[in-house]
Amino acid sequence: MYLRYITCSDPREHNSIESIIDLARLPHTEIAVQCHPSKMSNGMPRNVWFNDLLRESTSICGINLAIHINSEWADDICAKGCVPQIILDWLKVTKMGNSPAIKRVQLNMPQETADNINVAQLAKIFHCFPNQEFILQYNNKTKKAVKKMHHFGTDFSLLFDASGGNGIAPKLWEKPVYDIHPMGYSGGMSPDNVNDNLNKINKLVPEKSGIWIDAEGKLKSLIDGKDLFDVSLAKKYVMCANRWQNQK
Repeated sequence: MYLRYITCSDPREHNSIESIIDLARLPHTEIAVQCHPSKMSNGMPRNVWFNDLLRESTSICGINLAIHINSEWADDICAKGCVPQIILDWLKVTKMGNSPAIKRVQLNMPQETADNINVAQLAKIFHCFPNQEFILQYNNKTKKAVKKMHHFGTDFSLLFDASGGNGIAPKLWEKPVYDIHPMGYSGGMSPDNVNDNLNKINKLVPEKSGIWIDAEGKLKSLIDGKDLFDVSLAKKYVMCANRWQNQK
């Protein structure tokens, strides 16, 4: 197995653009920004910060940028089959050479959204953005929705996240669910345990398969009374994962 991406999730406006770009230059690093209307609507500080980051990334080669869509926006896309204009605008931003500035889009479906997934419309949305990779979380709440999308014959990827974004490590990692859908792994990943977790996942994944790992909660430190993304922890996590890959 090899690492496609080492995803660092949830940097925010307290992080300087320069520090995030510096992090993103490390091999295989992906910067994933959490997007929901309560913090990312037009004019909000995080929206302004993200647009600056997006604009800066278009002129730099090798920067991997993703968005993770949550709450009402995830419901709009997955259940209502409608992409909010603000997200459409982000997905249309391109880099030099006309490649998308945002390479991957993860859809974090609440339980009710997963139960009411609009398979046909979601497949059309995926088809409209062939240069982006769309990711669905895979856990007990989303299994049925994922199965419906699989049987519909749509291309997408999966993130195995048993705790549904709560940062809790699973008792056991799961082998890839479907051969045709690339898979990533999340849940309690940290700079201190990433090597051990990669060893465990490596035993489950076919030798030539590409996976990714995603860390969020364990990349945060207490800053001004809040748990916030810590670039120094993220760098340590990325370097540990890259060291694992290089020693294989």
